[in-house]
Amino acid sequence: MKRFICSTLIVMVAIVLSACAKETSQSNTAIADVITPTPQVLESTPVQTSVNGTAQSFSSDQLGFCFSYPEGYTQLLTNNDTVEIVGPQIPGTDRRGLFWIEKSDAYDRTAEVIADQDMTAAGLPSVGRSFVTLDGEQAVVLDGMPGQDLQRRVYVVHEGTLYVLGFMPTLSDSQAAVDQMEALYTAVMNSWAWSPCSASQ
Repeated sequence: MKRFICSTLIVMVAIVLSACAKETSQSNTAIADVITPTPQVLESTPVQTSVNGTAQSFSSDQLGFCFSYPEGYTQLLTNNDTVEIVGPQIPGTDRRGLFWIEKSDAYDRTAEVIADQDMTAAGLPSVGRSFVTLDGEQAVVLDGMPGQDLQRRVYVVHEGTLYVLGFMPTLSDSQAAVDQMEALYTAVMNSWAWSPCSASQ
């Protein structure tokens, strides 16, 4: 009888151990089947350099000034009292950034007086008005002046001569044209120098 009980217990223990071994094996298999995701390597896009990153120069001792403007822009006209620079063509629109200069006698008036007179004549008292310095001379900026397109005009008097720097469009259905105008404004204003231009280079 004791032998029978012992034999039975041995068989039961063997069954239990076998079952435990099977579960452990299945558990290990399940763990082995878990897939660890491979970390993704994020590729960074290099910063794009604008084609207008370099500058061209305009210099005229006869006109009395020099400045730089973005590469790819075109000089349209140069004569005794004016210069025009236009931006590259923009697909889908005839609008382009434009910069020009008008030169005349100041007739003993300051840039501020002349700017105020033009603002009054335009009938737009709400035009944006600010002050900048161009190579040592105080200048008045009027933003939103009327014309073919809304314009930004810079009035400056140097040695009795009035220079009006015009930039347009300040507002347009073509944001690219406005961006061209801003690029022109920044380049010209940051590089402007009075003659002799060779002394400023």
